Amino acid sequence: MSNYTGAVPDNRRRADWRDAAACADEDPTLFFPNGDSGPSLLTIGQAKSICRACPVLDACGRWAADNRIEYGIFGGLTEQERASLRRSTRRRRLSPEEAAAKTEEKRKPQKPRTLQSIYDGGAVRLHNGHLGWIGPGKIYFGGQAFTPKQLAFFLDRGRMPDGPAKTECGISSCLLPAHLMDTAERTRCGTRPGYQQHRARGEEACADCKRANADADNRLRWTGTTKVAV
Repeated sequence: MSNYTGAVPDNRRRADWRDAAACADEDPTLFFPNGDSGPSLLTIGQAKSICRACPVLDACGRWAADNRIEYGIFGGLTEQERASLRRSTRRRRLSPEEAAAKTEEKRKPQKPRTLQSIYDGGAVRLHNGHLGWIGPGKIYFGGQAFTPKQLAFFLDRGRMPDGPAKTECGISSCLLPAHLMDTAERTRCGTRPGYQQHRARGEEACADCKRANADADNRLRWTGTTKVAV
């Protein structure tokens, strides 16, 4: 004899924190960006702004951490941020208070990435006022690529250099804007290259170029270099 009563099993999920999640009515793809740089930063920022206003933010974060969720933004943190927090907690034995503070810091809105912020983050002070570079060898921003010297020149002059931007201080790696010149600046009147440009064109050099050339000859005679001491 069958005991089947005709009742349909109730497979519905039990009510939990997800029912109050602020992202319930949002496009799920917003919380699964393709990467963590470039255009994806805008997507991440939008997702995190929703998370910060969510009443179950902490519960969502704990669930993702407890279940080792590898992909997506949960609790206002990307997968990379969650992994970093786990490593920090494990290696440095962060207290619960320290872990909470670190989590809150990662949830905060990030300052927009600008050319100036990239330059400030990569430039380092050297001796005698020179500037060195510890950032990437190529900077990509707004669909354009810059070398560190091009970036320094552009931020200072408001234009890309005409030809290569070269140092004029004798320190080849220096990218202090005041120590950089492009082709147009190096060959302007009142400089030794400007004098050489007059000669190359077969014309009489102007007074400023003659004086600059004579000054360079004197420096070479007395210091062994035509460079101006800085």
